[in-house]
Amino acid sequence: MSQTRLTLNGLRHYNCAGIPVPLASVTSILSATQSEATRKKLAHWNNLNPGIADKAAERGTWIHGATENHVRGLVVKPPREYEAYWKDLPEKMDELLEGGKVLWSEKPYNQPQWSKYVGEDGVGRIHYYDPNTQHGWAGCCDIIYRDMNGEIVLGDFKTSTGPYSYKFPNKNANLNDKTRKALISGVYKLKKTQLQLAAYKIAAESCLDLKINKTQIIVSTAVPNFSVQVFTFGKGVVEKNEAQWRQIVRQYYEERIAT
Repeated sequence: MSQTRLTLNGLRHYNCAGIPVPLASVTSILSATQSEATRKKLAHWNNLNPGIADKAAERGTWIHGATENHVRGLVVKPPREYEAYWKDLPEKMDELLEGGKVLWSEKPYNQPQWSKYVGEDGVGRIHYYDPNTQHGWAGCCDIIYRDMNGEIVLGDFKTSTGPYSYKFPNKNANLNDKTRKALISGVYKLKKTQLQLAAYKIAAESCLDLKINKTQIIVSTAVPNFSVQVFTFGKGVVEKNEAQWRQIVRQYYEERIAT
């Protein structure tokens, strides 16, 4: 068991096998490099919606665990409050994995050579570390699988009260105000998740000796027309995401040195 979770300066870090310093989590780096305006907006929203963020985190944890169990062939029975988020997800996962093979999941299995990346809590975490710059990060990648075409896909599961979106809705689109606002918010959620995927891709290729061909976001919502969304990104987009992520990491370490 090589990883131990700890908190440094209010941010989640992990001790990783063979790495001389604790590494900040991917989500901690993203949080620490948010603009002041974004921090204020989030704080304001949390004040207006007490407890909502905690409930969302609980829902996400349950969906992650349920998806993990489904992939392993276990029967999942959701509690009533999560039924709408779960009902179409098993079928979509079966469709994505048909003719393929799971290589890595949040709790890796059938891969003894990767056991050193499993922490004391049984969760697999991968990392990247540059000994020259002493910059690095660690995090938990949800799934890596080989699809029916032989391409290796790195995916992340998300749950959301509203849909994600590639682009902002057309101003002339026939949408109610709630859906329009949700789609606008969904653009920002998608972009943030793309950065997470870029971080995990770099780490996976470093730790697991894999070549990731695509990244993917699998979003589960309770909105009927958007029950399960799948966003898949190819080489060109992924390379841009990686460059953006590396810039964020540089910012994080520069700001840490400055303080």
